[in-house]
Amino acid sequence: MNKTTGEVASLCNVTVRTVQYYDKKGVISPSNTSENNRRLYTEEDINQLRLVLTLKDMNFSLKEIKELLNSNHSINTLNILLSEKLLDLENGIQQQTEQVEQIKFIRENISKESEYPVSNVLNLKNKSKKHQEMKTFRRNFMGISLIVGAFQYSSIITSIMKKKWQPIITAYPFIFIYAAIATKKYYSVVSYLCPNCQQEFKPLFSEWFKSNHTYQTRKLECPHCGVESYCIETHV
Repeated sequence: MNKTTGEVASLCNVTVRTVQYYDKKGVISPSNTSENNRRLYTEEDINQLRLVLTLKDMNFSLKEIKELLNSNHSINTLNILLSEKLLDLENGIQQQTEQVEQIKFIRENISKESEYPVSNVLNLKNKSKKHQEMKTFRRNFMGISLIVGAFQYSSIITSIMKKKWQPIITAYPFIFIYAAIATKKYYSVVSYLCPNCQQEFKPLFSEWFKSNHTYQTRKLECPHCGVESYCIETHV
């Protein structure tokens, strides 16, 4: 049974203007007309429109859809085109993810009290990648530290169970040596970004070692602007 433009729009959950637009562009046109020149769609036309809408949802352009519908391309051709679309979308998602990370990074490095010019954002533009490198280093560092921590606690438990100090006495020199090497290594790869003036700096070891800190920040005085704040870690 033939359907009018309005009925087709209702069946396909789109607006009348959408159906008319596809008709105007020659993507999908009605097969019949009534005696008073009303445009009528057959069941096959409606299924074609549903196909158009499905392809549109998968990010196909109208030009690509029109070429697919008006050619003898097989389902295998569509599969190849879908693979290309998938790759484009994945690349787009990756790019957007990187943009989101950069925006977050810049926001984290701008203090609400900062009165420095917007041009200071240029100081942060290329440091987002270094911040990600620091995240990777920190994750690997924590993994090794957990292993050493497990070794430390196992020596304590063994000493308690055996009622002997020997396991602790044997283990702790290695633990102290690791702690010293790990601290030196961490300090050597880390620098900090001031959220007030957006400048990068490396504090003195004594200041760095005794300062309060969170997982990704340290409370330090910036040598550029003199403001003390929680500065975000970044890779040197």
